[in-house]
Amino acid sequence: MTIVAGKSQSVETAPKNIWTVLAIAVAAQTAGSFVAQGVYVMVPIWREAFDISLAVASLAVTFMNGGQIITMFLLGKAIDRHGERIVVSLMMLGMGAAAFLCAGLATSFWATLACMTFLGMTYAAVQPGGTRAIIRWFPPHRRGLATGFRQAAVPLGTALAAVSLPLTAYAYGWRASALLLGSVAVAGGAMFWAFYREPLEPMSATERVLPLRDLLKAVGQDPLFWPVLWAGVTMSALQFTLTAHVIGFLSSGLGLSVKTAASLFSFAQLLGIPGRILLPSLSDRWFPGRRIRSLAWTMMIAAATVGSFALLEAGTPQAAIVLLLILLGVFGIGWFPLYLLQVAEMAPRSSIASTVSLATTLCMIAMATGPFIFGLLVDQSGYAVAWIALVLPVAVSALSLLRGRTLRAAS
Repeated sequence: MTIVAGKSQSVETAPKNIWTVLAIAVAAQTAGSFVAQGVYVMVPIWREAFDISLAVASLAVTFMNGGQIITMFLLGKAIDRHGERIVVSLMMLGMGAAAFLCAGLATSFWATLACMTFLGMTYAAVQPGGTRAIIRWFPPHRRGLATGFRQAAVPLGTALAAVSLPLTAYAYGWRASALLLGSVAVAGGAMFWAFYREPLEPMSATERVLPLRDLLKAVGQDPLFWPVLWAGVTMSALQFTLTAHVIGFLSSGLGLSVKTAASLFSFAQLLGIPGRILLPSLSDRWFPGRRIRSLAWTMMIAAATVGSFALLEAGTPQAAIVLLLILLGVFGIGWFPLYLLQVAEMAPRSSIASTVSLATTLCMIAMATGPFIFGLLVDQSGYAVAWIALVLPVAVSALSLLRGRTLRAAS
């Protein structure tokens, strides 16, 4: 099932093929997420296998994400220069090689960390490459739906990893799970190489991949670009701080059992899948060309939902908690495709992947630091102050987007 046997094809002459492109992009993202998010799933497995503390075992996630931060922008530039097909395919094969090396040669946890760093360095190509493919193949009024489906593949891959990796490890050992990670990565890379084709696009002779300084100058010409970028930073801090701390809040702060708290949060996570499809799809349908407004209102709802946690006390009816978690799942997790697509649509055509990589790198830094700062605030001042401190930047950023959009429309 190739798009065109042996050659690229123009978007305009092959409108039906956009759905084939979407299927390929979703499959590649699912495979990539299975492997990268599978590292999170492997943490307790490695803890037991190497007889180490949970904190030390968690360094696998830290090293993997550090690898992504190191290479994200460089790989984005490579994708803009050479195309998503070759770079994404090779980097997914690199992910597979990292996992195979871990399975075959890692005799200590420090060797495992080295492999996970390399895995993260190669996984960094999947997000910008897939986003660039959507922007190049899909017309604006269909990009929200396409991006939503592709981003829904992230929790789907995570769910598949959470089911299969522990079962494999307990039946055959942790190395078998690492081999499974490698096999999925290689299969995803081979699939993307075999079936994906670059669209033919007329490129002006003056268009080139921009170095970082020129890229910042180009995107900075739109006064809304920096508010959009800041919106992603604040929402990334909010989402991943919740991932790290909401179960503890529900149990120690509201008196729920850990099992109940974990089940409710898992329910919210699952709602992120339809949320990631629904929100950008509604943006396509009802607010074409006004994606910034959709993003801003999504942020406001997420901020109001999380801010209400500051008012909750032990004994709060469970139905009220469930309602808040529903809103959290749809808006606090479903926001990312809107943001990703807005960044890509604001990028210079010659540097789409570079711009997405820049934005994603900043989001990852927020993902890493947000939970730590929140934990410090809880220790010093309690949950109420910490929740308010978490949502204030989100609310201010959303209002900045709405105000900036209004001023731009009036100018």
